[in-house]
Amino acid sequence: MVRRLLVGLLAAGLLLVGAPAFAQPPVTETTVQKNLVETFVDVVPSCEGGGPLYTITTTSNLIEHTTTFDDGRIHATFTQTGTFVAVPLEDPSLPSYTGKFTVWGGFNQNGNTVNGTFTFNVRGRGSDGSRFTNHVTDHFNQRPDGTVNAFFHCH
Repeated sequence: MVRRLLVGLLAAGLLLVGAPAFAQPPVTETTVQKNLVETFVDVVPSCEGGGPLYTITTTSNLIEHTTTFDDGRIHATFTQTGTFVAVPLEDPSLPSYTGKFTVWGGFNQNGNTVNGTFTFNVRGRGSDGSRFTNHVTDHFNQRPDGTVNAFFHCH
C-alpha cells in the first residue's frame, strides 16, 4: 500500500514538473515580399513636417515575422528596406528626389502589457543636388494599469 502511494505521488510529481513540456508550441508565421512596389502621396520626410506634396514610389523587400503563443502572448517584427523616387505633385519647379530607406518595427503583447517600437531611416538626393537624411524613433508601452507611455523622436 505504501509502495502504491509512493508510486502515485512520484507519477503525479513527474506530471506536474513535465507539464510545461506538453504545452502547445507557439505558432510562427513569416512573410517575405521581394520587389514590392508601392505608390502614395506624401511630403518628403523631414522632422519639421508639412511641405509640398510628392508622388512617392518605393521598391522594397519586406519580411514580417509573428509568433503567437497558446497563452495569448504575441511577438511580431518586420523590416522593410528599399529605394524611392519622389516627384513633386503640383509644382514641377521643385526638385525630384531619389534615395534609400529602411523601416523596422517590433511589437509585444502579453496579458498585462503591450509595447511597440518603430524606426524609420531615409536618405535622399534631389535633382538640384540637395540632400536630406531623416531618422525617426517611435515607441509606446501600455502598462498593466492601462496607462500609456509614448515618445517620438525625429532628427
